[in-house]
Amino acid sequence: MSSSHPTLAPCQWFVRLASSLDRRSAPRLALLFIGAVLARGRRTVTTWIRAAGLSGRFRSCYITVAAAGRKADSIAVRLLNEVAAPLATGSGRLTLAIDDTPTRRYGPYVQAAGVHHNPTPGPAGPPHVYGHVFVVLALLVEYRSWGVIAPPLLSRLYVRKGGLAGDRSQAS
Repeated sequence: MSSSHPTLAPCQWFVRLASSLDRRSAPRLALLFIGAVLARGRRTVTTWIRAAGLSGRFRSCYITVAAAGRKADSIAVRLLNEVAAPLATGSGRLTLAIDDTPTRRYGPYVQAAGVHHNPTPGPAGPPHVYGHVFVVLALLVEYRSWGVIAPPLLSRLYVRKGGLAGDRSQAS
């Protein structure tokens, strides 16, 4: 799909997404996004901080990550607008998909896990599965080389109304 909008450099994307935060935290979040891209090994906030060269300011980085978590919805909407708007101008129609496949989780202390319908039980599989359900909104993009790919735009953890109350009591 072609677009009339100029393609932004990754750093500009990060600055735009980070602008949802306070002006003191936004530059730090943009650097943490770069750290997330450059990080090697385990994908944790600590590796992002190291990769971005912010080890000396790790406390303020964690405060920034917490602030980004509180503003996750506005950052996600900004990302959706930045991605979908240029694509929508170049084509008549965008195709979005929603996926709600359950992921199996085991153990007595798994928070927010519950019993869900198993969409692919198989011949010997149970009709229900214990675990999490993430609902993901994705944009379907067709490539000549790879076929259709669905990069995620937004995701939410589905939790039933009583899912968090008494998680530990279910273990006994």
